[in-house]
Amino acid sequence: MIGIIVTGHGGFAAGMEKNVKMLAGADTQLAAIDFMEGMTPEELSEKLRAEIEKCADRSVILMLTDIMGGTPYNCSATLSVEDPKIRVIGGISATLLLEACMCNVTGEDPEDPDMLVSELLGHARESMDRFVLEMPAADGMESEDGI
Repeated sequence: MIGIIVTGHGGFAAGMEKNVKMLAGADTQLAAIDFMEGMTPEELSEKLRAEIEKCADRSVILMLTDIMGGTPYNCSATLSVEDPKIRVIGGISATLLLEACMCNVTGEDPEDPDMLVSELLGHARESMDRFVLEMPAADGMESEDGI
C-alpha cells in the first residue's frame, strides 16, 4: 500500500478527495489537507507532518499538490527532504489521483517509487487532450454557379 496525501489551496484537496471517492468508492484511502485562507505555511506543514506519521508503515508516500511552486507544494517538498519515502507531484489532475488510488486497490507495493511517479505522470499527460469539432467534407457539393 502507498500513502496518498493531497494538498492544495482553498478546497482543492477536499474536492479532489470527493471526486475520487465518487469514482473509486467511498473506502478509497487518501488524506486531504487544504491550505485555507489565513493559515500559515507552518500550520500546513504540521498538518501534513501528522498525516505522514499516519503513513509510517507505507513503502512510499505520495504528496500530491495543486500548483507547483505554491505553498502546499513547497511545504510538501520540504517535508520530503526529511523522509526518503516521500515523493511530491505538483499540478495533479483527477486522472493522476485516481490512478494513484487504484494502486492500493491492487494491493501491490511499488518496487521503485520513482518509476511509479514517472508512470503516473506519463498516464496523466496521455489522458489530456482537447476537443476539436471536425466537420465531414461534403462530397460532390458544388457552388451555385456550378464551379
